Amino acid sequence: MRLCDAAICFCQALFFPQNCVLCGAWVANPDLSPLCRPCLAALPRHSGPQCQYCGVCLPANVADAFAVCSACRAQRHLFDLARSAGPYEGALRDLIRKYKFDGFRRLASPLAAILESVCAAEPGLGRSDWILAVPLHPRRRRERGFDQTLLLARLLSARLGVPVFSGLRRIRQTAPQFGLDHEERARNVRGAFGVTGAEALADASVLLIDDVMTTGATVNECARVLKMAGAVRVYVVTVARG
Repeated sequence: MRLCDAAICFCQALFFPQNCVLCGAWVANPDLSPLCRPCLAALPRHSGPQCQYCGVCLPANVADAFAVCSACRAQRHLFDLARSAGPYEGALRDLIRKYKFDGFRRLASPLAAILESVCAAEPGLGRSDWILAVPLHPRRRRERGFDQTLLLARLLSARLGVPVFSGLRRIRQTAPQFGLDHEERARNVRGAFGVTGAEALADASVLLIDDVMTTGATVNECARVLKMAGAVRVYVVTVARG
C-alpha cells in the first residue's frame, strides 16, 4: 500500500469507522468505500465463453457451434457491443442493490473500478469519444435521492479521461422492467429517451453505462436515439448481466 493510501486509511479508521456491507468486517480503504478488499476481490465474474456481441455467457456446446447467442442470432441489436463484469447474482447483486436502494453511495467508487476493468479487457471501449449514463426520470431521481448511473459515469470518466455527455434524457417515465418479457420491455421503453445537444455526437463513438443489463431492451432503445442523433458506434458496459 502506498504511503498516501495508508494515511487515508488511518484517518478513515480514526474518524469514519465502518463495516463492510457484505461481510460485516471492519473496513479501511483509500476511497472510504464500505466494501472490504477481500469482498471486492471475491465478487462473481464471468468465466467461460461469452456471446461475442452482447456478452452473455454461453454453454460450451452452444459456444462450439456459434459465436453469438440465440437472441443475437434472431434479432440484431442497435448497440454495437455489450460487456459486463459478472452475473447479477449473489454478492454482486447484493452490492448493486445496496448502492441503488440502501443509501450506500460511496459504493460508487468500487463499482466504477469494476466498470474500468471491463473496459480494460475489451480494447477500444476506453477510447470512446463520450461516456453516457442510462438516465433516470427526474421523478425517480427525486425518489431515490441521486442518479446512481450518472455517478458511476462521472467516476469512470475521471478514471478513463473520457468526457461525460449529459444530453441523453429520459423524457417519459416508464413502469419497472421487472417481471416483463423481452417484447414487453421493448414496448415499455419505446420513446422513453431523447437527446439534446446532438451536434456533439456527430460521428462519435459512445460508451453507455448502466448498473445491470437484462434483455438489453433499455440500452437498445438508448442506442436507437443516440444513433439517430449522429453517433456511429454505441458500446454498452454494465456492472452485471441478468
